[in-house]
Amino acid sequence: MASLKALYQRFKAWQREPCKYEEIGGETHCCCNCGQEYAGAYCPRCGQKERAGRITWQTVRSGLMDLFGLGGRSLPYSVWQLLWRPGYFISDYINGKWQLSFPPVKMLVIVTFLVFFIGQFLFPEYWSEVIEDQPATVTSTGVEYYVDSAINWLSAHPEWGILFIFSILILPTWFVFKHAPRNPRHTLPQGFFIQVFMTTQYFIWNFVLSLVLAWTGLNVQQAWAVSVCFLPLMVLLDYKQLFGYGLRGTLWRLAAIVVIIALSLLMIVVISVALDKPDGYLVEHHFRPILIFMTFATGLGTLLSLTDAINRKSWRERGVWRSMLLPLMFFMLMVLCLIVLEMQRPGAFFKALVS
Repeated sequence: MASLKALYQRFKAWQREPCKYEEIGGETHCCCNCGQEYAGAYCPRCGQKERAGRITWQTVRSGLMDLFGLGGRSLPYSVWQLLWRPGYFISDYINGKWQLSFPPVKMLVIVTFLVFFIGQFLFPEYWSEVIEDQPATVTSTGVEYYVDSAINWLSAHPEWGILFIFSILILPTWFVFKHAPRNPRHTLPQGFFIQVFMTTQYFIWNFVLSLVLAWTGLNVQQAWAVSVCFLPLMVLLDYKQLFGYGLRGTLWRLAAIVVIIALSLLMIVVISVALDKPDGYLVEHHFRPILIFMTFATGLGTLLSLTDAINRKSWRERGVWRSMLLPLMFFMLMVLCLIVLEMQRPGAFFKALVS
């Protein structure tokens, strides 16, 4: 038992700090390229390696790897890091340790290609059900036409479809985790690369799980349903390592993000339906769609301001009443909008939701 605990501690230490750089010695070298004398592994004038000069089998291997875009910052090494220390690896990249990582967007494209190529080779019939070569024809009209067209395109380009789904997390993640112990106030561009890495990670794990489940005899729908259930655990682990909160702190913040996204999407759908039916119930009065929008907006403001107050623990300095003043104000405005909406016609808000 003690040996297992020691092994786990070594693994945790490796997750936090996988690389140990040696100190630069006093030995000097002469660069074969520009003739500069220097100490260290690279020439400060032209950047050539100290070991460059003699052609070996290692040189041949590096040349072949560069041909496929896998040289330098190794793709296999980056994938390994992304699978076993994902949050720490992403944290290293957004904090400037780029030499540890293969370029993230290029990695997503190459991993996607390899996943589908290997999948077609191992399970051609199974994988042909996963990827539709001919997308279905869109026949709907109005708002549904644009929704169906978007779903159709995302189905035909799953790598960008999953990246789009993950990108929805960028803004709420920036807001909810901006006071985190690790990587506080990360920027929105950093948030984009966080989601690129997580998309790549999801593709790899989903591919492995789908193949394992396919070997057990499950059909494609069952296999993908089981593999998708892995997604919340992956996001929880990544965010826990990336932002430094404990398990409970990460969990409730992710729950807040889910509610924020759900409210935002619901608001968009309801307003779109309201505007798409000019002769229908929702726009008998012109202010009704605006009132529905204000109801959702104030509900979203209530959740965001409450989350921000809890994150900052502002009640320690300002007291409970003052720290909860803004969430209460949004909540009262939401209740007022609901009352006005119900006064116009009973059940108006709920009818808007199911229209």
